[in-house]
Amino acid sequence: MLALSLLVGCGPSDPIAAARQQVLSGDVEGGLETIRELLDEDGDNPELLFLYARLLNRTGQPGLAEWPLRKAMQNPVWFEKAATLLATVEQAGGNYENAVKVYDEILERNPDDLDIRIQRANACAKSPVLFEEALAEADRILEIDPDELGAFKPRVLAYLGLNKPEEAGEAMEELGERIDAVAEPENPIRGWHCATMAIFASDSGDVALARERWAICEEEFPTHQNVVSQAIEFHMKMGELERALEVAQTAFAADTADGSGYRLTIADLLRQLERPEEAEALLIEASELNESPVSRTAALLALTEHYKIQGDVDAAASTLERALAVAQNTIGPQPDLLFSLADLSIQNGDFDRALALSAEMSVPAHRSLVRARVAHERKQYAKAMKLYQDTSRLWPENPYAPYHEARAALSAGLFDRAFKSYLLSVRVDETATDARLQAARLLMAEGRTQPALEMLSSSRATSLPEAQLLVVEIRGQTRGAVTGTNAANRMSQSRPEYYGQAIEAAARGASRRKDPREAWAVLAPKIELQLPPANRFPILRAAVLYAPGEDELEEVRVHVEKAVTRFPQVADVREIEGMLSERLGAPAEAMASYKAALEIDPARVDTLLRLAKVEAELDPEASIGSLRKALDVQAKSVRRFDDGLFLAAVGALPSSQEVTSLLEDALELAPTSGGIAYRLALDLESGGGDSDRLARLASRAVRFQAGEGAVELRDRLSEQG
Repeated sequence: MLALSLLVGCGPSDPIAAARQQVLSGDVEGGLETIRELLDEDGDNPELLFLYARLLNRTGQPGLAEWPLRKAMQNPVWFEKAATLLATVEQAGGNYENAVKVYDEILERNPDDLDIRIQRANACAKSPVLFEEALAEADRILEIDPDELGAFKPRVLAYLGLNKPEEAGEAMEELGERIDAVAEPENPIRGWHCATMAIFASDSGDVALARERWAICEEEFPTHQNVVSQAIEFHMKMGELERALEVAQTAFAADTADGSGYRLTIADLLRQLERPEEAEALLIEASELNESPVSRTAALLALTEHYKIQGDVDAAASTLERALAVAQNTIGPQPDLLFSLADLSIQNGDFDRALALSAEMSVPAHRSLVRARVAHERKQYAKAMKLYQDTSRLWPENPYAPYHEARAALSAGLFDRAFKSYLLSVRVDETATDARLQAARLLMAEGRTQPALEMLSSSRATSLPEAQLLVVEIRGQTRGAVTGTNAANRMSQSRPEYYGQAIEAAARGASRRKDPREAWAVLAPKIELQLPPANRFPILRAAVLYAPGEDELEEVRVHVEKAVTRFPQVADVREIEGMLSERLGAPAEAMASYKAALEIDPARVDTLLRLAKVEAELDPEASIGSLRKALDVQAKSVRRFDDGLFLAAVGALPSSQEVTSLLEDALELAPTSGGIAYRLALDLESGGGDSDRLARLASRAVRFQAGEGAVELRDRLSEQG
């Protein structure tokens, strides 16, 4: 620290020395400005290039640091420093194979550099294609120095990556013996070994041993980053959020640096514990305390993310605008932040602001995509699709432009184009969106169950719970109760928290088969199971819906009443109570239950639709109001719209201008609903609607399985010319 103080205080006349001091002192803004000016005069100076890359990496722009580092590597004196930092940058970006290639270049010049070999082994152990090379490198390290503990971490990780737990366990035991023999008490590998042994116990199913080991690790290594992060993950998996918070807070008390990430972890845990105000205060404190522009920007971005998670788009946009201003004034242009701010403006409905921001954008693809999104939101679908295509040409590796183009095409009734655009998004990057799932749903709407199943066959597609649930539903529909139940059970092995929803999906699929008792065959063995509420409620809901007769309904009634007694303030339970009352022929009681559910959670679209159906018989005007509210809420929701519930409610109402307006809006939300298209066509026909529009609606209704009535309507309209 004294040496640094002397360096900072000496005030040299050499401009490169001045830049060096700015980097050492953490003056990011001044350092970047100085180095950019010097590079304009001497763009090949290796030290300036290296210092510039360090600052770029520090400001969270590692991608921009690559070119100055590669240029600095051309100088023999600066080669190793620049190459080592470049390898670190590549690893930070997840480009482990590139990092290994850089380490290879260093080792060609100095094959005995043990530190570089250890870093290379760790990079290999993180790459799915280099596990064997990680083992080979670990062996080479131990040949050079048999006591080098750094060889064991990549060896263990490589064995785990190769699915060789026994070999990994043996390596862990050997490491433990060597640690006891040669490692200093402060060596960080002790904490890593402790945490990994606890993880081994947890992964093997021995929860008691895992708890015992984690307790030891948390006591002995309360600030070891690996111990802290993995212990928090364990407690969260066990549902012990309070304990996870205690571990994070202990670590944060000892290390408040932004780089530790503990503040963000604590904020996330506080949100999960339904203490968002405390999370917000913690993040605001960081944004106010940090004097460094880089740290202040990072704190504001974390606060922005907090507001986004909380659904406060206004606050998120305002905070991001502050972050953008700080970053632009100190670090330089921030095209990604500018793009994110425009995106929030679109979410906020401030389309003029988004377009104004797009005019400031230096990246043409960003500008085109923002303008496409605005046109899409304004229902200018043809314009939006053209702009999405322009974006894809400018930014071919972007999966979002074709994905949103597909959405616009759906709204415009161009279903073949929508399907092709979803496939294009999948080809670009199938992990970025749920394009496979949406393409499968499009196929399902057409009644093409087998192609839909094939569309979901990708392991990446089925990593989404919604995709797995659709697979279960298709299995139940195509193969029956036993196959559907087996599919639900398989899903529960990896997603136990979705077991109830999986059984519900299997029953829903089975309900479409010829025998109405197939759905009940899925549910009957599950009703008596003592399951957690999150799994029990979906099964009860499905049981009320699919109980085939009075005896079965009476059996379900007993369980529903117990649930209401135990959970009177849970919206799911009150909705199920209303569904039961409907089936028992008590509409007034059903209405009371649905209203009770909505008092607990006003944004329940399905409950609003069920209430509207009951109200249609007792109070049609109130029914219209409930339907309108349901559509308004659905327009802001990411949950799938249940067009069947909507049609059941609308079907109980006489045709009117208000009903037609509701149908138009519902078709916007569910463009592949054959039933909504058919009902809308009938209403428009009775009012003397445009013949071309009627023909298109009838064709849509036929395509999306609205039944014989839709076929007759299409043929009748065709005959009329």
